Amino acid sequence: MKSEIIHLLKINKIPHAILFLGPEGCGNLITAINFSKKILCKEDDHSCLLKFKNFQHPDLHFIFPLPKKNQNIFNKWSIFLKKQPYGCFSDWIKWIKSNECFIYKEQIENLLKKITYKSYESDYKIIILWMPEKLTLYSSNKLLKILEFPPKKTIFLLVGENENNILPTLLSRIFLIRFKKFSFKEIKKFLEKKLKIDTIQSKQIALKAEGNLNKALKLVNNLQENYLEINFISWIRNLFFIKKNPIFFEKIILFSKKINFWKKETQIKFLLYLIEIFRKAFIQKYKNFLIKEIPLTYNKFNWTNFCLFIHKQNIEQINIEINKAIYEIEKNAVVEIVFLDLSLKINELFKKSNKIKSNQIKENQIK
Repeated sequence: MKSEIIHLLKINKIPHAILFLGPEGCGNLITAINFSKKILCKEDDHSCLLKFKNFQHPDLHFIFPLPKKNQNIFNKWSIFLKKQPYGCFSDWIKWIKSNECFIYKEQIENLLKKITYKSYESDYKIIILWMPEKLTLYSSNKLLKILEFPPKKTIFLLVGENENNILPTLLSRIFLIRFKKFSFKEIKKFLEKKLKIDTIQSKQIALKAEGNLNKALKLVNNLQENYLEINFISWIRNLFFIKKNPIFFEKIILFSKKINFWKKETQIKFLLYLIEIFRKAFIQKYKNFLIKEIPLTYNKFNWTNFCLFIHKQNIEQINIEINKAIYEIEKNAVVEIVFLDLSLKINELFKKSNKIKSNQIKENQIK
């Protein structure tokens, strides 16, 4: 947390309105949230901290850009905060599948009703307004009037990126705290400590991120997605060739041993990835138009032929078996045994009749 913010907390002189201003990926939103937590919750108040973690604290309110015709999407917002705490505006509109979002007058009017009431559990009420650049002219003026005569024990935390797109009269009534881009060392350290990325990869990602932690996290996610794809293709090809040569069964055993050394989180992520790939293969087969991009392309994988093996006779049982494996791993079963068993069961399920002529499916087509 920035030194200016820590100082405000120490002297207990918090302005009624603060703007956390900084470029994309600088951490100003997550800082505003943590700052709010310091004000609303005591360190030993577990009930308060749990509510805060789920963004359900009654004295914490959010205002954020919304599509005009769909303004009841707080659940999507809370998931977005958990999944992408360093996310930007373009991430948000992609998340909710909208082309245009603003902060409308109705949102400010609803806020006005909320802040007239006394706080429920804490001494203060806190409003976090994300992306003030997206305030309409009417909502900006409406907010300006509130800030001119702020209610007692109410703190406004605005979180933005570009002061040139914020009404100057609004800026004049707000205490400004500027955020800079993260340094190369800060991003590298974050990746290694928080995400357990190895030193070589963390250095490469930190260089490409250029001080933007949001960009760094996206690069990590792409790296992980590629890793999942490579391992899936290796595993599935070995499964299809088990009958042809015993060496492929040995490869499945070795792969199961390899997964045994992954972190539990990665093991479960891989199994969830299997569910998603099998789901897409099933949809591709029966509703071809729904899949716009081929999900797997690494090493010339034949996606179309793979989809022929996923059908109505086996898709449900495949999902059941994978979910069983996830449950067993969560209960600390031996992962090597669990995954080997899952592999053999899925191999058997591939053989289930789908009333497809034998010349339509040939195992050597999966190359």
